[in-house]
Amino acid sequence: MNMTKKLVIGISKTKRRKILAKGGIDSVKVGDHYIVTNDNIQEIGEVLKEEPASSGREMNWSIVREAGDQDLLQQEINQEQADKAINVAQQFADKRSLQMKVIGSEYSLEKAQLKFYFKSPHRVDFRGLVKALAHKYSTRIELEQVGPREAASIIGGLGRCGRELCCRRFLYEPGPIPMEIAEKQGLSVSPDRLTGVCGRLLCCLEYELEDYVESLKKMPDKGSDVKSPGGNGIVVKRNVQKKTLRVKLNDEEVKEFSLDEVELLDVG
Repeated sequence: MNMTKKLVIGISKTKRRKILAKGGIDSVKVGDHYIVTNDNIQEIGEVLKEEPASSGREMNWSIVREAGDQDLLQQEINQEQADKAINVAQQFADKRSLQMKVIGSEYSLEKAQLKFYFKSPHRVDFRGLVKALAHKYSTRIELEQVGPREAASIIGGLGRCGRELCCRRFLYEPGPIPMEIAEKQGLSVSPDRLTGVCGRLLCCLEYELEDYVESLKKMPDKGSDVKSPGGNGIVVKRNVQKKTLRVKLNDEEVKEFSLDEVELLDVG
């Protein structure tokens, strides 16, 4: 017997996003792909988790059926065609002297909608552009202006770590990241060392916060009196990643030691 389930679905297209969907399905597991619909628009989404039945969050999406290989192939074909439309949209925008950079596009599964993403330093009146694109592609057109974080997730690239940007690889809801998160991790380096290619604070600061806070609890506080291989001194800096402490010794010299080399002194 079918049961109505509430699922958190991830749409992994040009712009990643999470939606809530409901439908009558017997069993489901994380990673399953379903076709979902909202306002006559169909998309393919991947199950991220099951939403508690008590959740009162609004759900505008409904599950149609499980996606098959042909559906996934159609989505790939659609995306190839949508990518080709980016240059056309940019040409149309330039012709109308609109200060905007079109950075991504995507078709819905049945090509009932073609959506473009763009960045601009100003608000843009794109009503004329929408009409021209609708005439060109004979489908519903939507344009969405995105901020720096979303733009980075759409364009992609490499982060400071040398790996593909987290917001492009797996994050669905990047930012905003407050400076307090960096402060809780004891990071006092200059802001430019903590910013990503988007010019905003690194997203990884947030999902690493819990581990950093737990690790810092196991380290002596700054200002603590400690005994080290170089003699007694005071902790002046803690490095969670390296698991080291910088200690200012009695002769005013500052040296770095691994955490297991340092012993907290009882000065009570």
